[in-house]
Amino acid sequence: NPAGRAGRDLFLKTTCVNCHRVAGTTAVGVFGPGLTRLMTRETIAAGAAPNTPEKLRAWVTDPQTIKPGCLMPDMQLRSDEVDLIVAYLLTLK
Repeated sequence: NPAGRAGRDLFLKTTCVNCHRVAGTTAVGVFGPGLTRLMTRETIAAGAAPNTPEKLRAWVTDPQTIKPGCLMPDMQLRSDEVDLIVAYLLTLK
């Protein structure tokens, strides 16, 4: 999946890796939840939303709209970058 690979590369170049862990990658953060098996979860944002591609995209775009007061910042990603990150996250099973 080319978009998933490009999204992985982008994810690993952003500050996402400072908070999140993904087994087998350089993402070894401990402040946010581990994402290794993200797509096996029924919800995201500590249960604030169903784990669907649409909600995942909304979460990555602006976490505060899903869970006001959460610690995850708006990373100010462009729409195409969000698409790539979400494409990668969808591969984490």
